[in-house]
Amino acid sequence: MTKHIKAEGIVLKETPLGENGKLLVVFTKEHGRISVAAKGVKKPGSSLVQLSQLFAYSQLELYKGNSTLYTLTGGNLIEPFYGLADDFDRISAAGKMAIALLKVIQEDLPDEETLRLFLNSLYFISTGKREPNFVKNVFMLKMMQYQGILPEVHEIEEIWRKKLEIGTANALEHIFSSEIGGLFAFGVSDTVYGELESIAEMFSFELN
Repeated sequence: MTKHIKAEGIVLKETPLGENGKLLVVFTKEHGRISVAAKGVKKPGSSLVQLSQLFAYSQLELYKGNSTLYTLTGGNLIEPFYGLADDFDRISAAGKMAIALLKVIQEDLPDEETLRLFLNSLYFISTGKREPNFVKNVFMLKMMQYQGILPEVHEIEEIWRKKLEIGTANALEHIFSSEIGGLFAFGVSDTVYGELESIAEMFSFELN
């Protein structure tokens, strides 16, 4: 059964498709992870080129045939996050976040909370409002909490076999308890930053 649908989503991955196309992995609000064929987008003047860029967030018009693959037919760009390309650290942090997302999001399983977290994190990185790796670490910790991977503070101390800095424990409590809108509204010392990064890296192996 074929059908035309609309979906709001962000491009997490792109690979070549034929001579002039791309195969996209898109994280959508309505359908979770989907694979999209963007045909002819490398041709000069293609009306779909902006929609098929990495980290482009758009309202997409899609065609779905009898396979699991969607075809991009049109849409409207919502947010391109152009600021990510201004700095290597920005695009690097965004790329690491996307790789982590690709390990947890699933087809036909919407996860609007995680999508909102990712979009908000990209906003803080692309606008330069917070340091990219700080945002990446907080994103990772919050996403792992959503996935049920990250334990409570006292359990982290038991696994790590040492007491966390008070500032680190307070930062984790803030991350665990905050809504997305206030998630990045805190600062840390270099020592606390290092511990948060180590914790994020340690538990990120659970995503594999």
